[in-house]
Amino acid sequence: MTKNPIVTKKTLLAAVIGSLLLTAGCNSDDSSSSSSEEKKKPELALQFKDIIDRTGTPKHLAEVGAGNHMAYTPLHDDGAWHGHLLPDLEAYPESKGGFGVTAIAEEYNTSVAEYFDKLSILKDGKPVDFKAVAYSIPGALIQTLTADDIRVEMTLQFVSSRSSLVETVITNNSGEDLTLLWDGKLVEGFYAKDGVEKPESYAATVAEELPDLTRILTTDDHGDIALQFGKERDSWWVRTRGDSAFNIERSVAAKTTVQGLEYQSESEIGDEQETKIYTVFSHTLTADEWKKEQPVVADILENPIKYMNATTARWENYLSHGLVNDNATADQERVAVKAIETLTGNWRSPAGMVSHDTVTPSVTARWFSGNLTWPWDTWKQAYAMAHFNPDLAMENIRTVFEHQVQVDDVLRPYDKGYLLDVVGMNMSKQRGDALGLTEFNDAQTWNERNTKPSLASWAVWEVYTALKDKYNRPADAKAWLEEMYPQLVAYHDWWLTARDTNKNGIPEYGAAVDPEHTKDGQLIYKYKLEGDTEWQVGYGIDKYNVLLESGDYVDISSPAQTAASWESGRDDAAVFGFIDTIADAQGLSDSDEIATIDQLGRYAKEKYEFDNSYNINAKTVTYRNTDTDNTAKLNLAKKDWQVKFSENKDASGEVIGYSLLQESVDQASYWYSDNKYLAQIAEVLGHRDAAETFTQKAAETKDYINKCMFDTATGFYYDINIDSAESKELNNGCAGKPIVKRGMGAEGWSPLFNGAATDTTAKAIVQNMMDTSKFNTTVPLGTASADNPAYGADIYWRGRVWVDQFYFGVKGMANYGYTKEANEMVNKLFTNAEGLTKQLPIQENYNPETGAVQGANNFSWSSAHLYMLYNDFLK
Repeated sequence: MTKNPIVTKKTLLAAVIGSLLLTAGCNSDDSSSSSSEEKKKPELALQFKDIIDRTGTPKHLAEVGAGNHMAYTPLHDDGAWHGHLLPDLEAYPESKGGFGVTAIAEEYNTSVAEYFDKLSILKDGKPVDFKAVAYSIPGALIQTLTADDIRVEMTLQFVSSRSSLVETVITNNSGEDLTLLWDGKLVEGFYAKDGVEKPESYAATVAEELPDLTRILTTDDHGDIALQFGKERDSWWVRTRGDSAFNIERSVAAKTTVQGLEYQSESEIGDEQETKIYTVFSHTLTADEWKKEQPVVADILENPIKYMNATTARWENYLSHGLVNDNATADQERVAVKAIETLTGNWRSPAGMVSHDTVTPSVTARWFSGNLTWPWDTWKQAYAMAHFNPDLAMENIRTVFEHQVQVDDVLRPYDKGYLLDVVGMNMSKQRGDALGLTEFNDAQTWNERNTKPSLASWAVWEVYTALKDKYNRPADAKAWLEEMYPQLVAYHDWWLTARDTNKNGIPEYGAAVDPEHTKDGQLIYKYKLEGDTEWQVGYGIDKYNVLLESGDYVDISSPAQTAASWESGRDDAAVFGFIDTIADAQGLSDSDEIATIDQLGRYAKEKYEFDNSYNINAKTVTYRNTDTDNTAKLNLAKKDWQVKFSENKDASGEVIGYSLLQESVDQASYWYSDNKYLAQIAEVLGHRDAAETFTQKAAETKDYINKCMFDTATGFYYDINIDSAESKELNNGCAGKPIVKRGMGAEGWSPLFNGAATDTTAKAIVQNMMDTSKFNTTVPLGTASADNPAYGADIYWRGRVWVDQFYFGVKGMANYGYTKEANEMVNKLFTNAEGLTKQLPIQENYNPETGAVQGANNFSWSSAHLYMLYNDFLK
């Protein structure tokens, strides 16, 4: 590149006093700015270096690992929509002096640049050979470059919701003139997995795969840089609206040249002994955002230390309030810090249709980024954040309730009080069109098909308690309850309106009336009969239930059943009828693998003496014995795993939702606690009549759970079937009998967690939890017992250990006095979950037998519950 230096005289305005007082100014092009403020040292944060591996030098826009999730963990903070990486000095030593750049393209996190502003220095025209050290602390990335007589220290922090700031301090003891060179290089490749480029799946370069993205670099007279993104709406990897941009502005002028995907800036700083330069990186999603951010950037450059100190103080505050367990080991404390870092990294500031700050499940997971917000995740995240960032906890909850359905809703007024499953920057086309929106109306992830379990009051109460007791903010605490109470009551009432099909006061899980579930008012389902190679589609709930009852199908499913399982927050759990079948083994030829997958066949053999031997014909797998008697045995087994639906109707007979014909013990337990916490909130607010009503509901629910959902023979709680013939013959006030045949799952200890169990039932549950043949595995408390017919160590909600369910389990143990056993479980998790006490990200779930990481990385609700484990246990 041609080098045309602009000479800039850097004048030292004041001396540096100790390591704290920093005052520097620059004079460039007859303009000047100065900042004078004592720089604060991050005392607590410096104790926790490299808690998470934040290195990476990306070469591709989509650079992923397992599950197509981002292969590295950038630093994100302050709700910003971009991130930074430390250079991978081992693999790419030439990247020293720069920071990798990622940007959240509305709903997906992408790699933008191998590095921006990678600094190198010329001394009398010759490159200085630096040794580099790079590390992270909570809230900052730090690099030091050292040579014999020159030292560079670079500190990167996020200082606004759209901007990050790099302070570069150059100490020059050589007496020679120095020239600074900053290089930037956008990623060129499109996709690589596990470090290997995959051109057979995608075009090799970003330009080839996404020609509309048109990444254009430009510069101005000051040498600052703008990166403009073109409009890309069709990709499932990156989405831009045509005015999103990345801007780089420095406190010192430079001569910048641009060549394709690269730029270089050059500035002379003479022989000054100490030079301080400030660089602001800003990522904005719209032109309006950049217009609003420009004066912020100007103020940052005018007063950089003020902004850096604010970030330092913010992180010192998180750590001082969050790290309160003096009995935790150093490793356990590092996990707590990792949890705080992860939750804070998943924080997104307002954008599009979300007007509050929020916390997403994972900034690095492909489907969980942007400002996508789920209720189920939010309740848990807010509960934990109440202890170190209660204001963000409140904002996270507000995001969920911002789109709570009102009585005049344009799409579903009958669902008043309903909370949507996923909201984010962009609305669904259906809702956007109904509202007449011309932008933010084409989401790929917004979901209204279901809601999530009712733990909202639990989270709201924890925030209230933390504000009042831990932060001494009683007025804010009271105002918080006053704000949330009517919304919580509306949500509570909705459950009885739309999800209580037998009107006994115990809601079921179910699905909304939604285009994905119905056509012309008829339930959609699909099925395969013997010999079918393609799915057939059927319509109508009665026809669906008849086909289920007959058993004359090879495979069957309904989008509404999928949504109902999502509504539980436990997706494909065995209790909702999910079990692998011979249909899942098609295309396989390995006999051992087929035998492992055919869980239903094994169950039918053990339960009904079904002959489950099979034939393999060109990788088509079928049962060998198809005579009538043997098929009848298989159909009996199928019925044990079938879940039927009921239509819920309003007073005029209109269908307003669907319920599983099954009452779930976890939802009943959450319902118990929802009533309990609503009673407490009502009492604080002076609504005594309401408090008495909620208290009575809680007592009735507790009685129902213990009378109807506990099986004395196996010593465990189960869901109950409310549609069987035997259910209709009961005269004990129960809607059905426990569904013991689908095995034990994590739902069975939910009455302990919510306080609805009795001392007697708790003892039996804990015995099962401590049983090494059931739940007490290498990493304990998996989502299905190891002897469950549908168990698999690597199956999503039928074996894997989810940290929320683990926490519910050990917290339930402790609630009933089994603290020793609970701590034993907690220590096994911290010891055996892969990478937990090392630098690996916190994972979505873990293998119960090996501890291997599974699912999404940098996962919020796992982080929330790990923090709670640190906060509540390990003492």
